[in-house]
Amino acid sequence: GRIISQAKAVVSTQSTGDIKDVVHYADVRGVRVLPELDAPAHSGNGYQWGEEEGLGKLAVCVNRDPWEKYCVEPPCGQMNLANPNLYDVVEDIYRDMLDSFTGSAFHIGGDEVNFNCWNTTQEITDYMAKNQIPRTEEGFMELWNEYQVEALARFKKANGGKLKDMILWTSHMTEPQFLHYLDPNIYTVQYWESSTNKQLPNLVKQGFQVIMSNYDDLYLDCGFGAWVGEGNNWCSPYKGWQKIYMNDPKKYLAAQGVTDPSLWSKVVGGEAALWTEQAGDQNAMTKIFPRAYALAERYWSDPTTGWFAAEPRLVYFNSVMEKQRSIYGNSLKPEWCVQSQGICKLN
Repeated sequence: GRIISQAKAVVSTQSTGDIKDVVHYADVRGVRVLPELDAPAHSGNGYQWGEEEGLGKLAVCVNRDPWEKYCVEPPCGQMNLANPNLYDVVEDIYRDMLDSFTGSAFHIGGDEVNFNCWNTTQEITDYMAKNQIPRTEEGFMELWNEYQVEALARFKKANGGKLKDMILWTSHMTEPQFLHYLDPNIYTVQYWESSTNKQLPNLVKQGFQVIMSNYDDLYLDCGFGAWVGEGNNWCSPYKGWQKIYMNDPKKYLAAQGVTDPSLWSKVVGGEAALWTEQAGDQNAMTKIFPRAYALAERYWSDPTTGWFAAEPRLVYFNSVMEKQRSIYGNSLKPEWCVQSQGICKLN
């Protein structure tokens, strides 16, 4: 990539060649790079050029303030679903991404849509009035689904008439009363709600495959100082490797009355999430490792034993990765304890 310095701003960009290099590097090592085009929310900056090109506003509420009213976190921005030119742009973006990313899956986002953004944008409300869409929760869901249907069609067109395994986040649309908008034969749901949320059992009962990323276990950015206020961030406390290791979807489903193993199998995997509001080149590795090693054993092996039995393996493996692969995550124990396995434990 290249670093461009403009006044006090530093902008990092990656070329198509850079992206393809990363994908190839991962492919030959058995790692899949999964692309995501988040939409229709989290879509402000990067779409402002539409008016200059005669396409109208592609996004609304861009950088709008006070941000708390129009998005979950700054900077704000959502796609302008009243602008038909938006779909040509989305199709072009899909085509560019499909050219760079291999693999059988594609993530289309879908999280944190803010209805107040659309409800306070005249172009959107005029469009809804013209099409007799009420400005209610149900009406905004209808508007959102209109985007979802057309975006899926544009993806299929960009991909030569075929879909991939289409992944989206849990959201308002995956709540029980709106889940009928989604087809379980098309969509896999990445589940970021808490392990006790009612969406989890409902999703598997309705036939959806699920990827676990429940924030109360698997958000690696939790437990640090807030970046939009005081105190700690919203998903605190810190998720230690022991808690991550004990992330067992079968247990969470059974606790909500789902005891059928055929429904447990709808959980097809898990992903720990490190959001980068407070992570970068200098601290990302220590936030990811060794906690990601714990999740890997849980989802590859599905052990019947708990974290206590796994601790010697994890401590040793973390040491091996540091010394042989130069992957420096957080230290788990003093070096003496690493060299004296089994002693530094509470019995």
